[in-house]
Amino acid sequence: MTTEWAVSAAAEQIILDARNSGEIMFTVANPGDAADTVVFDIVPGDGSSRSWFTVAEPQRPVPAHGSVSFLVKVAVPVGTAPRRYDLTGLAYSSSTAPEESSRSSGRIPYEVKATEKPPNRLPWIIAAAVLVLVVAGVVTFLLTRSPQVPFAQELEVEKLVPVAVVDTTAQAKITEQKDVGDLKFSGGAQALFTAFAVRDNVTFKISVPKEADYRLSQVRTTDATYANTVWGVDGKAVGTTFFGFTPTPKHTGWVEVGTVHLTPGDHNLTLTIVGKTQGTASYNAGIDAIRIAELAAAK
Repeated sequence: MTTEWAVSAAAEQIILDARNSGEIMFTVANPGDAADTVVFDIVPGDGSSRSWFTVAEPQRPVPAHGSVSFLVKVAVPVGTAPRRYDLTGLAYSSSTAPEESSRSSGRIPYEVKATEKPPNRLPWIIAAAVLVLVVAGVVTFLLTRSPQVPFAQELEVEKLVPVAVVDTTAQAKITEQKDVGDLKFSGGAQALFTAFAVRDNVTFKISVPKEADYRLSQVRTTDATYANTVWGVDGKAVGTTFFGFTPTPKHTGWVEVGTVHLTPGDHNLTLTIVGKTQGTASYNAGIDAIRIAELAAAK
C-alpha cells in the first residue's frame, strides 16, 4: 500500500541574509497505519539549481501516524540574477519509484538580492605592505593589553516563563514544573511547554552585550509524551531537530544546539513543535536551562 505522505513547510517564505543564504524546516507526516521510510528532496523552481540546496539526513524512517522534520539550507551562488525564486519540498517512499508515491509541499518563495562585485585588490596589497611596517608595534600592544573576557550566560528557563509568549491554534501553555520523583532539574525546576499541534511555539527573550558569533546550548528532558522541536533565533532556525521521545523520563545534560550571529540587545529565542515519534496526542517539551556563550569562550 502506498503511503500518502503529507509535506508542510515551517514558513510561507525563506528570508535570505546579505550573502543570499538561509534555512527552512519541512515536516513530513505519515498518516497511515504502517511505518515507512521517506526520502525528502528539493525541487528547484525556474531559474534555480538543485546545487543551491542542502538537505540534512534526506532519508529517514517514519512511524505510523508520526512525522519527521528536514532542515534545508539555501546558498545562492554569487552573481545570480536578483529576483524572486521558489522551491518545492518533495517526499516519497524509499521502496518505490518517486513517481509512484511522491507528495509535495506548496511553492516556497525567496528573494535573491543583488551582490556586490569583488573589491579591487590593489588597496588590499597596499594595506598589507603598510601592515608589515607596523607589525612590531601591533604585537607589542596585543601582548601588553588587558584581555577581554568573552560573554557567557546560563539561564534557568523556568525563570523566563512569566514573560514567555506562546503562539498556538489550540490551548498550548508554558508553565514552571518542579522536580518530579527521581528526575531532578537544575535550580529545582524546568519550563514545561504543554502543546497539542505541530507549529505550536513559545518565545523567550534573550540579550547579548555585543555583536559576535554565539554558541547556543541546552539542557532538555525527554519523556513518552514529548515531541520533536527545533530552536530559532529571530525567525531563523538554529541547529537540527531535537527528538523528545523516550519511554521513561530522562535528563540530557548539556547538549549543543548550534551557533548564531547576534547583534547587541534583545533577541527572540523560539522553540517550535515540528513533529513527534510516539503514537500519542501530546506534543510536550521540557526545557531546563539555556547557555549563550560567545564563540571565543567555547572550549
